[in-house]
Amino acid sequence: MTSLSMVLGKEAVVAYMVVLTFQGEVIENYPKIYAQYSAAFKRCDHLNHVLKSDDYRWKLMCAKGWYDIDPNDKGD
Repeated sequence: MTSLSMVLGKEAVVAYMVVLTFQGEVIENYPKIYAQYSAAFKRCDHLNHVLKSDDYRWKLMCAKGWYDIDPNDKGD
């Protein structure tokens, strides 16, 4: 069991996203969503090598589980 799966518990991670942060705030996300951690990690690592900045940093975010969406909810 990896440290990531220990933190997230039994629910499986279903999506990984690479986001650009500035001082801890997410300011942009990479347009592709990844299903595999290794592919997302490689893209994140590559983008950080290209960027070479102390203020801006690419980080990984993940989503776990599936949630039922009500198609009738208009989201007031």
